[in-house]
Amino acid sequence: MIRRKWSAGEIALGGAFLLAVIALLTFYVWYQTEAVRLGVEIGKREEEIKALRNEILRLELRRTTLLAPDRVDKIARESLGLVDPKPGEIIYGNAAAAR
Repeated sequence: MIRRKWSAGEIALGGAFLLAVIALLTFYVWYQTEAVRLGVEIGKREEEIKALRNEILRLELRRTTLLAPDRVDKIARESLGLVDPKPGEIIYGNAAAAR
């Protein structure tokens, strides 16, 4: 049996081919890993958005409750001692400028 000798060019070509295959496989594994990582990240962000939307709704409800006219009127009268103005105590902006 006669063994064939490989030339330097054939060895270099084979090495380049092997390197290209390894590079492609490495890229494929990285791509798949990155896709999974981004999917997990998107899931986390969607959960954060959902939690923030719930917080916004809760805060809007609280704001509405705190700014209810009946509640504000009660606080103004009881805590601050405010009363309705008498008819002569009301001064309008245009009337003050005309004097």
